[in-house]
This record gives sequence, C-alpha cells and structure tokens, in this order.
Amino acid sequence: MPPPERVLICALSGRALAEAARAAGYAPIVLDAFGDLDTREAAVAWQRIPITRHWLLRRRPLLAAAARLAPPPIPLVWGSGFERAPGLLAELSAGRELWGCDAETVRALKDPRGFSATARGLGVPHPEVRFSRPRAATGWLVKRAGSAGGGHVRAASTRPPAGRGWYWQRRAPGTPHSAFMVGNGRDARVLGLGRQLVAPASGRPFRFGGTLAPVSLAPVPARRASDAAAALAAHYRVRGLASVDLLVHGDEIVVLELNPRPGASLDAQRRSLGCDLFAIHVAACRGEQFLDVTGTRDTFASLIVHVDRSLVVPEGLTWPDWAADRSPSGTRIPRGGPVCTVLAQGEDARTVERSLQVRAERVLAIVGAGNHADRRAASA
Repeated sequence: MPPPERVLICALSGRALAEAARAAGYAPIVLDAFGDLDTREAAVAWQRIPITRHWLLRRRPLLAAAARLAPPPIPLVWGSGFERAPGLLAELSAGRELWGCDAETVRALKDPRGFSATARGLGVPHPEVRFSRPRAATGWLVKRAGSAGGGHVRAASTRPPAGRGWYWQRRAPGTPHSAFMVGNGRDARVLGLGRQLVAPASGRPFRFGGTLAPVSLAPVPARRASDAAAALAAHYRVRGLASVDLLVHGDEIVVLELNPRPGASLDAQRRSLGCDLFAIHVAACRGEQFLDVTGTRDTFASLIVHVDRSLVVPEGLTWPDWAADRSPSGTRIPRGGPVCTVLAQGEDARTVERSLQVRAERVLAIVGAGNHADRRAASA
C-alpha cells in the first residue's frame, strides 16, 4: 500500500484543516501561528510561524519552512490569513498544485469596490459602500479591505481610522448567517447553511465567534441565500470549499462578503454534513463533479473562547474532549486572544448553545480566567 499523499496546510490556525485532511487519508504538513496540541497530533510535521502585529504570517519564515518541510510539488491548501496577502499566497503556491482559489481570485474578491459592483451586476443584495467618510456616521460601519473574522469592524465615527485600506459600509438589519458551499471553477453548490455566533469576552461586538449548523430558514430566504452564493461563486470561478457571509431579515437577505477558502465553520459543517469535506474540496479543485452530501439529524456548533485578560496556560492542564485548538501549557494568551475552541452537539439549537456557554465558562475556569468570564449568550 502506498504511503498517504502529503499536503501542505498553511493558515493562521490549521488544526481543523489538518484533522479533515488526516480523516480523508492524507498526511498533512501544517504551518500556522499557534502549533496547538491537536494540530500537532493531526500533522505528520508542523512548525509554528511568527506573525506580524496585523496578524499576518511572516513571509520569510513561512516560505523557508514550506521549502524545508514540504517542497514543491507537494500540493497546498490554505486557510485564514491570506486575504490581505495574495502576493504571499502566489509565492507559496509556485510550483505546486493549488487545492483552493488562486491569488488573483483572492485579490478580486477582497476588493470592496469591485465586489460591490459585481454584486449589483448579479442582482445580489449588498450594503452600500463608500471610500470617504460619510458626513453623518450614524448607520455606518468601518471595515478594512482584506481583513477577516470581524475583529476589524467597528461602528463608524467622525474620526477616520489610521492606515490604509479602510472603507465604510452602511449597516443592514438581520441575523448573521453563512452559506457553506463548494465550487469547481465553473459552477457552485451550497452544501449547508449555518448561523454565525459572536465571540463572548472578546470586547469586539462584530468579531466572529463560531458557527451553528445546520439551520433551517424559511423557503424564500433560503432560496435567495443559495442563489446569491452560487451566482457569486460561479462569477469568481471559486474552487473548493468557501462560504458567503450574509444577513437574514425576514424574507430578505443581504450578502456581506465571499470567503474563498475553507473557513472557521469547517468544524460545525463537517460534523453537520456527515461527509468527507476534504475529499469534496480536493475533487472540486481538480474540476471534478461534486460529491454527494447526506447530512445528519443533530445540530453541531463551535465557539472560539477568548480571555478578557492576559494569562499563561497552566502547566499540566488536561483539556476536555470537547475542546479543540488546545493551547500548550505555558502559552501566553494576550487579553482578547483565543485560548481554545469548544464544540457541542445536540438535538436542537437551544440545547447546543447552552452547552457552548457552559463549556466556554468551564474552559475559562480551568485556565484561571473564570472570575472574569463574560457570561452573556453566545448568539449574535
């Protein structure tokens, strides 16, 4: 029997991708910013890559580690952290089969002016955007082009943010959802819908916290969400797993952005759909027909646990089975930083959300931040 095919996984956090790859029979080599314990267990080789103050993987250490641990032509799968660095993605993917969207697709999708024009042309509802400060800040948000995770989003103010790449987007009503999909460069299919959760104790009201899946929307918004996601993915020739962030308000939807990569919803969607998502990703990237998806009856969810004060992960800590992205003992977690991800499963959304909240509080207690936990509900 031949050895498992090696695959290079690069992301700010590569654990979920590494576990999916390992379950699909691949040998993942992981380069990410954390080097969590379960990432190391899933990988055949790994290295922690330093990051900049803007949460970008540093170019030289990343390219050097990739050349040493996974030289071309070992294929590449990328995750979070490259939306603002398409040039680095192009360098990293040179000489390799790229299982995912290429740098030009990322550059086009993360241009807010171009994306807004494309959405209008396709008839996809999208909030108004501006590239100079509105006279009245009420009803506007300010965002940074290419950023991900929502931590950069803030309510607009009369004082513009420092640096380049900021733009303004009109607020829209609705509950945050995501359409999880796959594209093969020609067309796309929505695999499932999820509801996004905010990150408790992070101090950032728009910061992504996790995903609950599946969700059942009314027929009209469900159809509109699927149609919009598929139209955008086909236009941009998306390859592999991706997701569209959107707001649902009654029968109306508003699309916020398209994330051209396997995202942070992978944990919940992989369990909810009950299928080999990594194999689906690879097959789609190679232009093959979409593999069948069955789905399960239970509800699954993930929630990133942040700390509201800096701390060091205690020595000898034994992580619960339902914790993922397990920070090694001795890791320094800055205020607002992630310490792990908690997972939950149940018969309905309410039960699962309660489990997430209880488990998040349990994690904060065992790492020594229990007295400072934000005990508000995790739902957006």
